Amino acid sequence: MPHRPFPALLAAAPAVLLLLALPGCGRFDRGPAGHWDELARPGTGPLVHFDPAMVEGLPDPARRLLLWSIEPGTPLARTAEVSMSGTIVLDAARGPIPMEAVQILTPPVGFIWSARTHGGLMRIRGYDRFSQGEGEMRWKLFGLIPVMRATGADVTRSAAARLLMEGLMVPAYLVPAQLVPTPDEGAAEHPQPDQGGTPRWEAVDDRHARYRATVAGEEVVTTVEVDPDGRPLRAWAERWNEGAYERFQVELSGEITSGGYRIPSRVQAGWRLGDPDEFRFFDATLTRLEYR
Repeated sequence: MPHRPFPALLAAAPAVLLLLALPGCGRFDRGPAGHWDELARPGTGPLVHFDPAMVEGLPDPARRLLLWSIEPGTPLARTAEVSMSGTIVLDAARGPIPMEAVQILTPPVGFIWSARTHGGLMRIRGYDRFSQGEGEMRWKLFGLIPVMRATGADVTRSAAARLLMEGLMVPAYLVPAQLVPTPDEGAAEHPQPDQGGTPRWEAVDDRHARYRATVAGEEVVTTVEVDPDGRPLRAWAERWNEGAYERFQVELSGEITSGGYRIPSRVQAGWRLGDPDEFRFFDATLTRLEYR
């Protein structure tokens, strides 16, 4: 779920077609050296398996969500690696163009979303990330000509919110840490200190619950709507965007499964969805899902 599309910065010219033949233009840029591998590195703690008793005390929509998402006995995974394809709007005047992407997601530590477009001359490749405590957007035309490079406090605030919202893609992250038993002591509860990004669930009504979490000093409150079976339908949060908070929202449908987990397979995202001035710019279907 990217931050915000950027306008086309270069006018097409016949000579630029030559760049399409350059080797490496279609590869994914997985971010700064070592960051992807750091997020993908397996955890060192003991392996814990999901027990429905872990979510008994949660607000009912949150409990239904996690029971829908995780099969009993599934190892609680900290990381998801996904592939996706769909469309993205880089310039509202031009409309959506095809894209494909890969992502590593380890909430609350970080994510890297690496994408490439292949719509005519708009061959843009790059990444959004939150890793090692900072956010960055870095995109190049044909993988060579910089069209966007953004870092700093504002980018980090927005990326932190994205990271916490996308915790929905790693259901084990949403199981409260204080309810996860230690492997050698059965189902007893063992309170653990909040390590900054631990989600805290709150009740809203019979179809909605919200979770609070904080990363890089940014507290994010994500509201999730679920159906009677616990299937997530949409989620939203106030997210920093160019100097102010705006409602960022995702609409969810379909499903994809992997290793005892089930999450929505289609994600549509944008700012202020449902309002007269909505900006819906992202529509993707997950094609591969792996947890570790």
